[in-house]
Amino acid sequence: MKEGSPSTTAINSAMVRASHLLLDTEPKIFRDDFALALSGIGDEAALRAALDKRDEPLAREFGRDFAEFVAGTLRSIMTMRSRFTEEELEKAIGRGICQYMLLGAGLDSFALRRRDLAEVLKVFEIDHSSSQQWKRARISELGIALPSNLTFVPVDFERETVFERLGSAAYQPKARAFFSWLGVTQYLTKEAVRNTLRQIATTVAVGSEIVFEYTVPQELVDERHRKYLAIVIPRVAEMGEPWLSFFSPGELAEQLREMGFDEISHFGPAEAYTRYFAGRTDRLPCQTVHRLIRARVG
Repeated sequence: MKEGSPSTTAINSAMVRASHLLLDTEPKIFRDDFALALSGIGDEAALRAALDKRDEPLAREFGRDFAEFVAGTLRSIMTMRSRFTEEELEKAIGRGICQYMLLGAGLDSFALRRRDLAEVLKVFEIDHSSSQQWKRARISELGIALPSNLTFVPVDFERETVFERLGSAAYQPKARAFFSWLGVTQYLTKEAVRNTLRQIATTVAVGSEIVFEYTVPQELVDERHRKYLAIVIPRVAEMGEPWLSFFSPGELAEQLREMGFDEISHFGPAEAYTRYFAGRTDRLPCQTVHRLIRARVG
């Protein structure tokens, strides 16, 4: 990651969320109307050109059908995880949670989209300082006013603890918080993932909640997504952001219980299909690579 620049994956994620609105049919799984602008892509024509440039090498090597499957899998991942997390956040707000902590926020636009929650929810975007510098500059270029309830908290997950940085922010340690951690854990070592989860379990107020995404080992995905992994993993490594961690659902749930979490629930392909993908008329696949897990600090 270059100083003053966001990660490649942060930009790609925003492009993918924008492409869902452009390419997939109604009903949309997740609507992020800020994604295109935050990605730095100028307009829909430029987005189509960027997507074609991204997908063309795969199409040449593996065929157009598989290239479209890979692109659809990315849209499936990005939209499903954001939709589920924000639905769980809405429930948590109803239970009185008043702080939202986005770990590895990237170019997430929640605070911009949900200004209606400014009086009841403090939002903390926790990410690498380079990504935050670029994002803030981009928001300024677009002429968008920062929401009054948004705080940026720079952190390096491999070298610093989240709560070392939160100590200098407006975070209230005695108030319950909702943590989201999406699209990050696969880029960290298992020990770094466990350390962050352990910090949350032992530091935050009882009743706080977390939803986070993780990647399962290859043997737990279907055959077509194994081919997807065989292609994607080397390519992201070449981009300087290798995947380092894979967890099985049972292993992860056991570790969370040992740390002090309870009310642990899994959200995998079966649940995602039933809630978001059943009856769709497009070719958006229900992916099997990335899972979500929700837990409460007991």
